Amino acid sequence: MQLPAHEAGEHYGLLDDLEYGTALWLRWDEADVELVVLPDCPAVGPDPDREGCCLFAGHAEQHTWQETHPVE
Repeated sequence: MQLPAHEAGEHYGLLDDLEYGTALWLRWDEADVELVVLPDCPAVGPDPDREGCCLFAGHAEQHTWQETHPVE
């Protein structure tokens, strides 16, 4: 799983799944670093797989099943 590449703004890294529906993320920008608990993204992919998005609710850009670039 990978968030879309970007240079400015907030950056996120998944640290651990917590109780159902939440995860612990590291969030940072040019000035601050913090641990945050964020709810899971509720979106699910199209049929037939109905794969869930592996990011947090309100994330920017596409969902994880929509990734078009291979992860290096």
